[in-house]
Amino acid sequence: MAEKKSFLHFLDTLPAFHIVVRALRLRPLAGWLLRLAPRERTLSRSGARYRCRCLETILLADELFHRNVYLKAIESAGVKTFVDLGCNVGLFPVLLTEMTGRRDTQGLLIDANPEMIQEAAWHVQANQLDRVIPVFGLAGAANAGQTVDFYLLPSNLGSSQFPVYEPGKPQKGAWKKITVPCVDVETLWREHFGDVRCDLLKIDIEGSEKTFFQTDRQFLGRVDSIILEWHKWIVSRSEVETMLGERGFRLVEVLEELPQTGIAWYKRK
Repeated sequence: MAEKKSFLHFLDTLPAFHIVVRALRLRPLAGWLLRLAPRERTLSRSGARYRCRCLETILLADELFHRNVYLKAIESAGVKTFVDLGCNVGLFPVLLTEMTGRRDTQGLLIDANPEMIQEAAWHVQANQLDRVIPVFGLAGAANAGQTVDFYLLPSNLGSSQFPVYEPGKPQKGAWKKITVPCVDVETLWREHFGDVRCDLLKIDIEGSEKTFFQTDRQFLGRVDSIILEWHKWIVSRSEVETMLGERGFRLVEVLEELPQTGIAWYKRK
């Protein structure tokens, strides 16, 4: 599965496209239609299934299954165990199933949007991924075991602990504040999987990665490889790389870089 560019990806980089989508109210219309009749797909190699019940999931599916942004990191890691922080609708374990053919992969899907966790649970159940555990909560907050304010966007992409709009893109709606539990990843991991190592940690938590690297050192000590999406208007790659270097990781490759975001792959030294 070689990495490809796509027309959807091109459209998503155009501010004018987002202006038109908002002006014509295409997002709520598409969301209503997809909830009424979800778009379901079956992947060719493994028979793994996924569904799209909102417009943004189509973009996520394009990123994972068509453009193959994570391909090199997954192939190198030989993933049997993983954690996905900011899992959204839970497409990552579907991708792992397609790439590895395994349905006994162990992992945690963690997200602070309760609707996304419901979708993640659907993907786990639909693909008989009995050892993948969806968890509602925020990783990357200093007060694990308590609660914290979290801010949702109507788009289902970009929800964050920090209500700051992405520069260069039209606003996708007003922030909605909710309260979510803070979770400790090491505690969750040991509860479900014991003392085994984590082959791959995927992180897309809209700026909370900086706090996560500061507070979750014990779990990072059992991680061998990291895929990180960083958000330049909240935290720079140089900041997180300094922290990762102190915790024993080196940059392997920047897998993708856009004006305000990027995806990088790190391995333990």
